[in-house]
Amino acid sequence: MSINKLVGGDCGGNNSLVQLSNIVSRDASIAQPLTQADMFVHEFMGQNPNIPQTFNMNSLLNNIHEVDKGIIKSAPIPTNSQMQAIGPQVNMSWLPGPSTSFMPQQPLFRPFHMQQPLMQSKPISNVKIEYMNEEDVATATDNDVRAKAQEYVDGVKEDDELAYNQFMSFMKKLSAGELNLGETVDSDQRKLSKDEILDEMQEKYKDEWAKLSDVGDYWNTEEANGIAQEYSFTEGNIMLENKSALDIGKEKLKMGDIPGAVLCFEAAAQQTPDSAEAWFLLGSTQAENEQDPAAITALKKSLEIDPRQLEAYITLAAAYTNENMPKFAFMSLLDWLKASPKYNDLFPHDIDPKKLDLKSLETHVKSLYIKAAQLNPSQIDPDVQNALGVVFNITHEHDKAVDCFKSALMIANEDPKLWNRLGATLANSEKSEEAVDAYQQALNLEPGFIRARYNVGITCMNLGAHRQAAEHFLVALNQQYKSKNMHSESTNIDTSSSTIWTTLRMVCSFMGEHEVAKLVDERNLIELNKFFGTE
Repeated sequence: MSINKLVGGDCGGNNSLVQLSNIVSRDASIAQPLTQADMFVHEFMGQNPNIPQTFNMNSLLNNIHEVDKGIIKSAPIPTNSQMQAIGPQVNMSWLPGPSTSFMPQQPLFRPFHMQQPLMQSKPISNVKIEYMNEEDVATATDNDVRAKAQEYVDGVKEDDELAYNQFMSFMKKLSAGELNLGETVDSDQRKLSKDEILDEMQEKYKDEWAKLSDVGDYWNTEEANGIAQEYSFTEGNIMLENKSALDIGKEKLKMGDIPGAVLCFEAAAQQTPDSAEAWFLLGSTQAENEQDPAAITALKKSLEIDPRQLEAYITLAAAYTNENMPKFAFMSLLDWLKASPKYNDLFPHDIDPKKLDLKSLETHVKSLYIKAAQLNPSQIDPDVQNALGVVFNITHEHDKAVDCFKSALMIANEDPKLWNRLGATLANSEKSEEAVDAYQQALNLEPGFIRARYNVGITCMNLGAHRQAAEHFLVALNQQYKSKNMHSESTNIDTSSSTIWTTLRMVCSFMGEHEVAKLVDERNLIELNKFFGTE
């Protein structure tokens, strides 16, 4: 899979098949009442675990070992120049380094070797089983059931293994009339026809079926992509009591305390829910904090309050790009043109972009921004070049995107986000050493840039420098945990990025450090810091 992130985020965006599997898994997990026949089968399986094996995987597993060796041999080895570019191992708190906001282009997954349990065959008693058809079951009387039960009891009473199990006890009760089989089966259910059963199931699952049937609409919604309509605030935020939360958040942002700034801006948004500035700062800071879904929700709220915030549209478009939602990204870029006093004349009113398919929308947006850039060729507009860079990243025209970001940086060279996007685009173009320089600039300007720090680790992964990658991920996690003193003592909130934890676990697996991977599963940051020396 090619690297699909513009400024970091989860490994790949939401996938329709993943959403479908979630729904199917959820439906499959709904407990259904067992029929008597089901109970017989479950007991039989429990009594007879030694089921004949028809497929031997030993030869396949041996081949997997050979494949694994081939994969290991093909792992990329960083060159001396690349390792020098990465810099020394991260033992200092704010060591600037390389970053890629994209995930690795070709991650090498080592296959899991599963050991098949050894099964010993054991002879099963020769019990003759007779099956009843549906008509016989429907017309069977209690006397018929008792007779069949007695027949079974008499047939196996000499078998020591079968004479005293739970199923035999059940059959003895049936034959003696102590248990009526009709009591174990829902009489109403037995009378249902196949059509009635189908109608009942259709009514029960009609909402889920509607989602599955309307593929064109549902899977392209924000809901299906995990974007919440309402922002979920952190519980136990002590900054709610401070009326200067917004100003404190700005100071923390300048000092590089991204998680602390997030909590301050969350408090400010709760204190003054109609403040577009509070919501914008919350959204843009969450984007830097490797939390794009939360960023999208906050930025949309900000634009609902004040649609004139031009920077919010481009930040939102980048966040949508990270979540693999290109149509939403294109719509945000169109909204930027529409809201811009300088370029809103370019926006055609005879075209409804919502009715365009993705390819047509892509062409439409690209042509409008190229026109905007050509309005005044002698003067560079960094916002237009920035937006064009996002567009070309979505369309995988990375060389053009690099030119756009470099043009924007000629005017706005103090913008760490622009440097980070340039680095990501260079990395996606397999220009790792040039990307390192761009990431260095981003972290020099903002040492607490968690997304950039995370991207450093991704670059190390691409170069096969897994230990250095793990150290960078831990630096990012330590930064996120700095805000824990801003939670009330009664709460145990973990606001760290699941993406960083997941990628850290992947690195530990690449290193063969499976015991350390367990520490990642436990999110035991203290012991992980000791192991990697990042305290």
